[in-house]
Amino acid sequence: MPSEPGSDQGKRRTRLVRFWRVVNPLARPLSGIAPWWVLLETTGRQSGRPRRTPLATGPVEDGALWLIAVHGRHASWVKNLEATPAVRVRIAGRWREGLASVHPYDAALAARFNRYARNGPRMVGIDPVFVRVDLARNA
Repeated sequence: MPSEPGSDQGKRRTRLVRFWRVVNPLARPLSGIAPWWVLLETTGRQSGRPRRTPLATGPVEDGALWLIAVHGRHASWVKNLEATPAVRVRIAGRWREGLASVHPYDAALAARFNRYARNGPRMVGIDPVFVRVDLARNA
């Protein structure tokens, strides 16, 4: 159920959005270098310009990287990759290309994420979903 602008949940969400608008630009230079973050580059669905978002990293299994979208399909970066699934991810200082897809939230998969990534849905908890990025093999 969407939160109303005047409700406590709506105010909390507004504060969180403001917080991340300050933190994300500061985190971008460390994302993809710090072991708990990656930098995801999507293509803007309206502008067509590259959009870079720092995210908590998840497990890498069988050539695929898992990410948690704590705001679910409401997150701009998720809307962008749904429109254009070709993405780039900076992991350990290197850019890798891949194809992204959105998957329903699963508590068993969430348990395999590091503590930093697992705390996002607990703090925000707005319809979280998983994003799987199938990384290109030749990169």
